[in-house]
Amino acid sequence: MDNISEQLVKINKKPKDYFLLGTIWVVAFVLVFFFVLFGRATAFPAFAYLIAIGIIYGAFKLSKQFSVEYEYIVVNRDLDIDKITAQSSRKRIVSIKLNEVLDFGEFTSAKAQSLANRHFDERFVCCNANDNAHYLTYKHPKKGMVLLVVAMNERTKTEVLKSIPRAVIS
Repeated sequence: MDNISEQLVKINKKPKDYFLLGTIWVVAFVLVFFFVLFGRATAFPAFAYLIAIGIIYGAFKLSKQFSVEYEYIVVNRDLDIDKITAQSSRKRIVSIKLNEVLDFGEFTSAKAQSLANRHFDERFVCCNANDNAHYLTYKHPKKGMVLLVVAMNERTKTEVLKSIPRAVIS
């Protein structure tokens, strides 16, 4: 019987994200205003209006990129992390064989300091800063040494712990 667990973690927007979203929309409306005024003064107002509609569409698509979620999928001894952007675009971040994990534990501030001094080829933080997170280190065949920080719920954590070697749990 297969062990399967899926978890979706929605990333909260930071103040910087809200500032960027506001900037995108302010710039878009200023450009639309300019093109509408410009369109009235030219012989081809439909072209200027078409550009204004394109600017609004572009601002809408760009602002949707700030909606980010991570999906953790545990199937048997594999952990896959997917990044979902705007609830429409999915990209596999990393796929890990859990029985080959080198280190696993709770991601405390003390552990964050000790991990900051270690060399990793890739670092993936797939959770919010205030989440109760766990970390794992892994030697990936293509990406090299990987540090992964995730906020697992109890079911996902249980499935992960079933596959991780007991010697690496700290």
